[in-house]
Parts: sequence; structure tokens; C-alpha cells
Amino acid sequence: MQKEKKPVMFWILAGAIIVLLLIFSIQNLQSTTIKILFLDVKGPLFIVIAIVFFLGFFLGRLWSIIKKRKDKKEYTKYKELNQDNL
Repeated sequence: MQKEKKPVMFWILAGAIIVLLLIFSIQNLQSTTIKILFLDVKGPLFIVIAIVFFLGFFLGRLWSIIKKRKDKKEYTKYKELNQDNL
């Protein structure tokens, strides 16, 4: 088996994204306080933004998985009902 090499454009895009993330991180180093119920959490702003971003991504992905399973069950039921009618 021969391994495929990533295209040059992929590496250019990946490098640009990394540079932009570094600039974003450096510009948002100021400390911020987040209040969650009775806890006060203090940390750099870019970490708070990153956590919120990944939490949103994870929840969106989880929603997508749940919806696919539901759609698959509905399709299976629909298919079984149509099989019985034939």
C-alpha cells in the first residue's frame, strides 16, 4: 500500500490557520473571570473562547449523531411497513 501525500495547498492552509490562531491567542491574553453558579474561574480570554468553541462543536456533532440514528430508525420502520404491504 502506498501512502498518499497531502497536497501542498493543505499545508499552506494549515500553516495559515496556525499563524492566525497564534495571533488570536497573543491578542487575547488578558485575564477574565467566569462565574459558574458559585464558582469563580479565572483564566486567559483565548482559553475561554476556545472552550466555548469546542463545546459548541461537540454539542453540534452529538446532535448530528442523535438525529442520524433517529432518521435511520424511522427509515427502517418505513421500509418494514412497505415490505409488509407488498
